[in-house]
Amino acid sequence: KRAPKRALRKKNASKNIKALELLDPYAAAARKAETRAMEARAGKKASSASARRLARKGFTEGKRNFFGKVSVQGDVCENGFDLE
Repeated sequence: KRAPKRALRKKNASKNIKALELLDPYAAAARKAETRAMEARAGKKASSASARRLARKGFTEGKRNFFGKVSVQGDVCENGFDLE
């Protein structure tokens, strides 16, 4: 005598792409395309964020250098108002 077959657990089509593909192949293809587009956008966003971070770092260094020149102790009117 064979053992009774165990029923498979039903997958949620809104969370599982393979289950969605069985129900609606077009919706599954659209969802896969959207997932690929999201990943591409995330890559672009990361690269542009790192570029902005580098630009900001350069700006911060410039501010520090300027503040260092300006805050040097000495006679204020020694050279007029030249920082050089």
